[in-house]
Amino acid sequence: MIATVTLNPSLDLNLEVDELKIDDVTRIKHSKLDPGGKGINVSRVVNILGGPTVAYGFIAGREGGQLSLFLAEEGILNSFVALKSGNTRVNVIITERGTGRQTRINAVGPRAEVEDLEELKNRITRLGGGICAVSFMVFAGSIPPGLSHTVYRYLIEEVQELGIRAVLDTDGEALKYGVKAKPFMVKPNTYELERLVGREARKEEDVLSAAKEVLDMGVELVAVTRGGKRAFLVGRDFVYAADPPKIEVVSAVGSGDSFLGAFLLALYRGLGYEEAFRWGIAAGAATAMVPGTGLMKKEDFEKILDMVQVEELE
Repeated sequence: MIATVTLNPSLDLNLEVDELKIDDVTRIKHSKLDPGGKGINVSRVVNILGGPTVAYGFIAGREGGQLSLFLAEEGILNSFVALKSGNTRVNVIITERGTGRQTRINAVGPRAEVEDLEELKNRITRLGGGICAVSFMVFAGSIPPGLSHTVYRYLIEEVQELGIRAVLDTDGEALKYGVKAKPFMVKPNTYELERLVGREARKEEDVLSAAKEVLDMGVELVAVTRGGKRAFLVGRDFVYAADPPKIEVVSAVGSGDSFLGAFLLALYRGLGYEEAFRWGIAAGAATAMVPGTGLMKKEDFEKILDMVQVEELE
């Protein structure tokens, strides 16, 4: 199956308003509470597409219990380490109906201790074989207070010794240290890629140069998503490019996570990199059609998949 590790998950409270008024009352027109966190989103997309997945990570307090319940109701296996204090964070996303403008307010999250990390490590390294064998393990999102920036490097090294292919999707120092473990794949957006290599990469040739620099760090695959611009999948012997299909973008939140979930599921099912890239692009676009932090609908994914064209570059 495809496992995910989300160290700092959330509940995402989506609020729709006509207009966000400062120093005045703003009336909520619609509200929705979703499970959140990059790895959580990957598991949810794998599940939407009918694939097997299990979600690991930390939870805390009543909010953490609610998160676990949400996933169980969706049919997603989960095994979270419960922290001793604090609460799983609640992020607030406010969308103005008139302009489509979004205001995102992200909480810090509860503190995790070294012993919590060791318990999590013990859980995810029990996956060597049998019916619960894991093909891919995704490490995604921010690091909670109390843990070092090196935590992803530590966990990736542990699981790759078991033959599990690790995938990393994070930012900043966590990404810089995590890459040192030579994960199978990383999936940065433009800004995350720039921070990793330490220079601007807005032009296509600069993006490809930066991606190949990441390959030289020992990574096997680099997928770079760029919002509405052309995306790239770069391996040691190939470069694929694809333009996102023309759709009405409602909210880009979760599109990169959806790309990763669909991409890995396609590989899990035995499809090649080119077709997996098509799946990822279609899933990202389908999620962009959904308001707030909602994720794609399977029927939208299937329609968009036929629209995606992948080009192999020289």
